[in-house]
Amino acid sequence: MTGESFRLLRGLQRKLEETYGAVTGLDVTDFVRSVAGFRPLGQLVVEQAPSSDLNVALLLDRDILAAWESRPTVEHPSRALSVVFEELSHFVYLAFNHQRGRNITALELEMQSEVDRVLLAFHSPFQLHESNPARLLAELLGNEYEGPEQGRYEASRRAAATFIRHLGGGNPGAWTASEFDALRKFFHSDLSEKLRLSNQGKHGPGR
Repeated sequence: MTGESFRLLRGLQRKLEETYGAVTGLDVTDFVRSVAGFRPLGQLVVEQAPSSDLNVALLLDRDILAAWESRPTVEHPSRALSVVFEELSHFVYLAFNHQRGRNITALELEMQSEVDRVLLAFHSPFQLHESNPARLLAELLGNEYEGPEQGRYEASRRAAATFIRHLGGGNPGAWTASEFDALRKFFHSDLSEKLRLSNQGKHGPGR
């Protein structure tokens, strides 16, 4: 990874932490490892240490990093960015909650990353939404999860997608202070509250 990619990663981490009031005091670049031919493309690996601390590594495929550093656009598929956004979301959410002694579930991680991929795509230096916001939103919320517990993951991701699509009239590029207040509430909620907030969205934007 280059100095530029480190700067971009730190900037995205800062965006998440400032949006949610969730400062971790960590630098994500200290945990990134580039792996050649890494087929999951991106994965946050967590091991419980005997001291109850966590050993964490953020593994990213080398080709994904190379594509990410070239700043893909909507016209040039943004899968590379989406992977980095998702794993960075996992890192911040896990670190913030662990520091507060709160156990979280894998489903919470997935729900939060659905929201954060949209947040970072529409409110980051990449400005991917400028050419075709509707297409980008559909792309970000349309990926299907493949792996263990597929049904449970898909249900949680669909719930998060419902929350996003009803937030501020369904245009993340036009989010105002009210929408960001709702995002912060979502971030600081547990799984059951996240599901409740997602169901609320079905009744109308901004509620």
